[in-house]
Amino acid sequence: MKLKKFAALVLMFTAASGLAMKPASMVTAVASEVVSEGPAIEADNTPSYTDINTTANTDTASNTDTTVNTDVAEGENTNTINNTSSNTDTSDSNSKNKVNKNKKKSKAKTKKKAKKKSVNSYSKADLRLMSSIINCEAGIEPYQGKLAVGIVVMNRIKSKSFPNTLRGVIYQRGQFSPVRNGSLNRRLSEYDSGRIKSKQWKTCIKAAKKVLSGQRTILYRGKEKKMNNFYFFSVGLSGARLRLGGHKFK
Repeated sequence: MKLKKFAALVLMFTAASGLAMKPASMVTAVASEVVSEGPAIEADNTPSYTDINTTANTDTASNTDTTVNTDVAEGENTNTINNTSSNTDTSDSNSKNKVNKNKKKSKAKTKKKAKKKSVNSYSKADLRLMSSIINCEAGIEPYQGKLAVGIVVMNRIKSKSFPNTLRGVIYQRGQFSPVRNGSLNRRLSEYDSGRIKSKQWKTCIKAAKKVLSGQRTILYRGKEKKMNNFYFFSVGLSGARLRLGGHKFK
């Protein structure tokens, strides 16, 4: 009986020992599998791919930013070049405008000087002599009559049929009666002594300045009349084309 119980206990212990060993081996095997697969799981871990993608995305973003920045920089450089070119063009345009303005001013000054020279192209001696002959011939005539007498004298200077100087025309033999009768000398003396304050003298001097400066027209019956081709005047002139005051002209 005791032996049976002992045998039974041995069997029970053996069985219990077998069962206890089997889980241990299973645990060991599972542990081995976990240990052996651990590095593979770590190598294939999804976060690692995420990191790679993140890095790639970061690099892509970096490259994109660099490209954008490069484009922006190029655009800024282009704008800078364009602005510089625009500024250069504007500067050149301003320089050209200044040059053109200076040329226009220079031309205007030249014309003004030429005009002034033509206006004052007569001498004091010419003004003295012309004023005196006009006073002798048309001192009591209207202002337009004074101009007409002076124009005839100037037309003779330009004509080949008469002397080519003012003095030559006035002192030509047999042409102006004031030269012969001495009235011209009296007017010249008045002029030289300064006795030219009267209205008659002032209008004679004014007419003399006008014709010496180139005026060849008069106002006749309210209209401007050219007198470029008139060479004679007198009280009783035959074949006259114009009558003004006490004189006839042709």
